[in-house]
Amino acid sequence: MCPYCRKFITTQLYPAFTALPSSVLNVTIVPYGNARERQRNGSWEFACQHGPVECLGNLIAACALNYTSYQAEDYMPFINCMEVSTTHGQELSALHKCAASNNVSEDDVLTCMKGKDGGNLMHEMALVTEAAKVHYVPWIVVNGQHTTNIQNSAYKGLMGFICKTYSGPQPTACKDLSKPQVVG
Repeated sequence: MCPYCRKFITTQLYPAFTALPSSVLNVTIVPYGNARERQRNGSWEFACQHGPVECLGNLIAACALNYTSYQAEDYMPFINCMEVSTTHGQELSALHKCAASNNVSEDDVLTCMKGKDGGNLMHEMALVTEAAKVHYVPWIVVNGQHTTNIQNSAYKGLMGFICKTYSGPQPTACKDLSKPQVVG
């Protein structure tokens, strides 16, 4: 439910992910954001910046990541679908649609969400977020570094930023990006 994350994932990250080989773009999604956690009676509870529906979306994403073994090629289409398909209060409908079309088990995700696994996975996301010293989202890290320049450049134009800064052989998608566009 974070509008900035949704915009970045659907207009920048997912298009770059689909255009570039995994050797160029290695994606890690940490569905937590500006949430807060507390442990109560042996279970984790979470409060999210954009309310309970954001926490539900984060929980769905954390469970899906776990059941896709954190393999970006398996979870990124699902995450993008969730971001495109979810409207406020319709997270479970989006889960149904996106799981069916992206090889994610809806039953596994729902089981995870209802049990302790979901809370424990969210706690793991909290630890990763805290360790990264995240101040806002999306928090963009490139080659293990986060700077204001990286953040601003990547947020404004991820594909161009990658093509400009990647030191390996120029990916085809980057070559296509530099060709003049014929408008007709």
